[in-house]
Amino acid sequence: MKRAPLRIPWTLTESLLFAAFLFWSVAGLIFTFGHLTTVTIGRWHLPPALENFIDLCIYNGDPILIILAFFNTHLHAARQWTGGVARRWAVSILLCSYAIETIGTLTALPFGEYHYSDKFGPLLGCVPLTIPFAWHVILTNALFLVRAIAPHISSRAEALICGAICTTYDFILEPFATTLKGYWTWAEGSVPLLNYIAWFVLSALLIKFFAPTLSTRFRYDIRPWTILTCTILIFLAGELAMQFYR
Repeated sequence: MKRAPLRIPWTLTESLLFAAFLFWSVAGLIFTFGHLTTVTIGRWHLPPALENFIDLCIYNGDPILIILAFFNTHLHAARQWTGGVARRWAVSILLCSYAIETIGTLTALPFGEYHYSDKFGPLLGCVPLTIPFAWHVILTNALFLVRAIAPHISSRAEALICGAICTTYDFILEPFATTLKGYWTWAEGSVPLLNYIAWFVLSALLIKFFAPTLSTRFRYDIRPWTILTCTILIFLAGELAMQFYR
């Protein structure tokens, strides 16, 4: 029996969307670390079209980045599994995460007491529409990262490692999203320990009970590594800029 190839060429759609994600990530790094604002840009006397594009980056850059990351992640999942399996996984994660976040904002469980602003995209109820997409990006890429590195571990171990990766990701994200961007606010003024415990437990459970049991077909696809790394670099750039421009 022939083995499946380690990698097959991407489609044009995959290539264009990945290039768009990389371009937007580089722009995000520059704008975030440079601490560029509309006031700063206004002093440069740029052509109106370019100034409008930069304003778009400043006001909507992160939601657009998440949507680009989602589409790249979904296309990668469809390649690893099938289109139908990837869609079922995406719907499960989007619905579950929206329900979890809605319950969380209304009851303070399981993360602690917090509320969202409207700075991270339009609100659906009390949760920005981009939040479920961010959950999908984090969970799916953590899953494929683990399956690429350790494809033969048990499903329980896989879930626990994915939970640890997702919790670490959230730990790096929090200062960027709360202090720098104001996407959400904690009632206590700081991130409660309960938030990280909940992230670990919930992400592990979602992986355990919803992740398709099919093994990874193409272990050496760069998208999971790149998507997680690029977004983390933007978070760190923002946190460094906070310290530098303080």
